[in-house]
Amino acid sequence: MINGADPLAYFVFDKEHNHNLLAVKELAQRCGYTVISSDLVASYPNAIKIIFDNGQWRVHLDNSSAVVSVDFSDPRFYARVNSSALQGEYVVRAVLGRKKTTQPLTVLDATAGFGHDAFLLAAAGCQVTLVEQMPLLAYLLEQAVQRARNSTSDLLLSTAQRMKVESANSVILMQQWSASRPDVVYLDPMYAQAENETKRGLKKSAAVKKNMAFLQRLTSHKVMTLPAAQLEHDQNCHDVLNSEGEGMIEAALALAKSKVVVKRAPGAEWLGGFKPASSLTGKATRFDIYPVS
Repeated sequence: MINGADPLAYFVFDKEHNHNLLAVKELAQRCGYTVISSDLVASYPNAIKIIFDNGQWRVHLDNSSAVVSVDFSDPRFYARVNSSALQGEYVVRAVLGRKKTTQPLTVLDATAGFGHDAFLLAAAGCQVTLVEQMPLLAYLLEQAVQRARNSTSDLLLSTAQRMKVESANSVILMQQWSASRPDVVYLDPMYAQAENETKRGLKKSAAVKKNMAFLQRLTSHKVMTLPAAQLEHDQNCHDVLNSEGEGMIEAALALAKSKVVVKRAPGAEWLGGFKPASSLTGKATRFDIYPVS
C-alpha cells in the first residue's frame, strides 16, 4: 500500500503475468519508487506508472496513451541505424571527424538519456559507455541493450556489444575517472532546459516532446522513498547539473583524450559559456566541437 501523498511514480505488480514480486520490489527500491498491485492503479491517476508490457517495462505518463520506453529495434529508429546514411548522421560526423583511425574510438556519453545517439555511434563502430543519472532510465537502457544483444538482428547484436551502461552522476564519474581516458566525451544536456530550447530554435517531434516530459517529471521531483543520505546526494548532483553546464563541460574537457562534442539547439548559448573551436549545424541541432589535443 501507498501512504501519504500520491507518489511521483510506482511499479505495477500484475499477478496475472506471474511477475516475481521480489524482483519487482528490488527494482523499485533501486529506482526509489513504490510497488502497488494492479487493482490499485485507478487510485493514482496522476502518477507515472511503470508496467511490464510485451516483454519489457514501459512508462505510462499520466494516462495509457503516452507511453515511454527504450527500444532500439523500433522500426523508425532501426531504419536510421540500418542505413547507408549512418555515416552522414550529424552526431557520427561530429564525433568521428575526418581522421581515419585503425582502432575504434572510445566514447563516453555522459548524458545518455534514451541512448539513441549512443546507439548510432556504436553502430558506426565506436565503443560507447553510456552514463545516466536517473536510476529508472539507466535500468531501461540496460534492458534495451540486453534485448539488442539477444536479438536475431546481427546489426543490433554487434552494435549492443559495443555499449556499456553506467548508472551514475556523470560529473562526479568524470572527476573520479580512473580507467583509460575516453577519446571523446559526448554531452547532450538539452532536455534540462527544454522550454528555453524551444524558444532558441529546437523543433521537437511528438516523440521527443513525450520523452522530454518524462525526463522533466523525474528531474523536477525528489523521490521521497529514498534514504535521507541518498536524497542529499541526489540534490547535490542536481545542483551540479543545473549550473548551466559549467561543472559538466569542465569535467569533460579535463577527461577527454581527443575532444568534447556538445549537442545543442541551433540558437542556444555555448554550454557553460565555453566557445567551441567549430560547430556542425543542422536544421534542428548544433554540435559544438572542442578539441583538447
